[in-house]
Amino acid sequence: MKRFATLILLSTLIATAAFASENGSGKIRLDSSVKVGTTELPAGDYKVTWTGSGANTEVTLTQGKTKVTAPAQVVDVRRNNDAISTKSENGSRVLTEIQFQKQTLVLQNAPSPITGQ
Repeated sequence: MKRFATLILLSTLIATAAFASENGSGKIRLDSSVKVGTTELPAGDYKVTWTGSGANTEVTLTQGKTKVTAPAQVVDVRRNNDAISTKSENGSRVLTEIQFQKQTLVLQNAPSPITGQ
């Protein structure tokens, strides 16, 4: 019985660790407006959540009723500070990466904007 309880405990811990690595959240501050796909996000504080792992990740940025979702890739990279990366495209700043201390979210393609929720 003791072995069975230990086995269940270990299985639960492994499943919890695997689930935690596929979902995450954090916060970022945009000092100026950036584009995510076709959506222009104004400067401000945003909650960032993601589900999935590797190249099959979906990132959502939320501020109040504004919500933008975009496909991304999660890359495990250690950094000292959280940051973002942008590029200039057609006269706009485009968000390309959200860098947290343990993971970087590399945004891909156009997002699906969701507003008013």
